[in-house]
This record gives sequence, C-alpha cells and structure tokens, in this order.
Amino acid sequence: MVDFITEISRQPEPLAALQGLMATNGLELAFQPKFRCLDGAIAGIEVLARWPGARYTWQQPEYFVRLAEQQSLSPTLDLQVLTKTQETLHALPARLRNALGPVSVNVSAHSIMDEEFMTEIKRLFSPTKNSNIHFELTETASLFCLKRACEIFTTLSRLGISLSIDDFLQGYNTLEVLDALPAKEIKIDRKDIARMHERAGFRRVAAMITIAKQKRLRITAEGIENEGQWSLLKSMGCDFCQGFWLSPPLTVDELSALSESMTLHHPQ
Repeated sequence: MVDFITEISRQPEPLAALQGLMATNGLELAFQPKFRCLDGAIAGIEVLARWPGARYTWQQPEYFVRLAEQQSLSPTLDLQVLTKTQETLHALPARLRNALGPVSVNVSAHSIMDEEFMTEIKRLFSPTKNSNIHFELTETASLFCLKRACEIFTTLSRLGISLSIDDFLQGYNTLEVLDALPAKEIKIDRKDIARMHERAGFRRVAAMITIAKQKRLRITAEGIENEGQWSLLKSMGCDFCQGFWLSPPLTVDELSALSESMTLHHPQ
C-alpha cells in the first residue's frame, strides 16, 4: 500500500479530484455498527468516509485518506467528516441517537496536533452537548510529542470526547503511545483478526486483550468475517466486535432500520 500511496501522490489527477471533492464537502458517510459480545446488542457505531460513486482504487478510503495525510489535508478532511457526522446524527430522533450508543470517528495524528483543527473542535463540541464521541487515533502518522498530545486529549475529554487507539500495535500506535495517552479503548486491527487461526496470531490477539483488561480499557475487534471469529473473541473476553459478517457499513436509513429491529430483540 505504501508504494501505491507514494505513486498516486505523484499523480495530479487523484490529488486534484480529492481537493475538488473536499472543496464541495462532497464526501459521503457510512455507519458500521459495533456489537456487544455479551449479548449481541448494538453498542456504538463507527463513521466511515466514502467517495461517492467510487470507480478507481485510489478512491477507496484506505487510499484517499492516506493521500490526504501525505498532502497535509487531514485536518480539513477529518473536520468535514466530524461536522457532517454531527449534522446527520442530530437530524435523527433523540431516542434513536441514544440507542445507537457512542459514535467513533477516525482522526489522524496530524489533525490532533493542528491548532486550527483543535479550535474548530472546541467550537463544534462543548461540555454541555453530551457528545459521546470517540476519536479513533489512526496508526498511519506520528504524534511527534506525546506529552503535548496527552494534554490535548485531556482537554478533549472535557468536551465529551474519548480516545480510542485504532489498530493497536500497528504502525505508530505502539504500547508506548498507549501508555502515554488517556485512552479508554483499544481496537484490534482486521489483519490481526484474520490471522487468529494461526498460533502466533492467536497469541498476539490474546496479548492485546490481556493488556486492555490490565489497563481497564474497552477492547473492540474489527474485521469479523465469520461466526468462528465472533465466538472465539467472545470466549477470550473481547468487549465489542464489528465487521461485515455482523453488519457491513450502512447508510443512515439502513442504520435506523437496523437499530429499530435490534431494539425489538434487545429492549432497553
């Protein structure tokens, strides 16, 4: 992927297209539910940025998000996703918003360390809004100064924003980062889940769950593709799971319908 990202960053078309899409605030949102391992109920959603009508590989999120990061566009992209998320969810009935649980949004380290981004976040969120937002710190960029980052995330916590370490033990999201920041959750990357059938892969996932339990953190596994993975993670003490086998990313209307259906089976 790194070579592909480097290659498309040298091409004028992908970057110009991304800049044009962002200039019109044209990114779309998808919502992937998280499910509680204890009882299978919806216990949160992750918001995912999508390129409308994507036709090319570089229009997939794992590529255009990295391209934005390389071109110093992450603060603008992340802020647009957060703003659109707030607008979309606030348009839902309060009962439905509450039933969906915490809302997780991917945020780059570049955005966290950007002063203008943080100023806009303080405007968008406030202690009185009961935000219940999780910032998932992505693994593809360095925070540079962990002490300063810790201060920033402490400030964000006063706005109702919790920190989740996305793709733990991948990229820059090391144990050192976890120890330095006031995280409330760690997430296991889909690549680790895909290797759980191997002895080394199983031990790696088990070690991450142990770390989470020792630190009293929530732990979410991503990329659940079959019932075997779901059952095994439940038996290992994982708190939450998400993935295509449980539910693909949904439109807001599909999410609303799923939540209504799940409420019938899991009354509050």
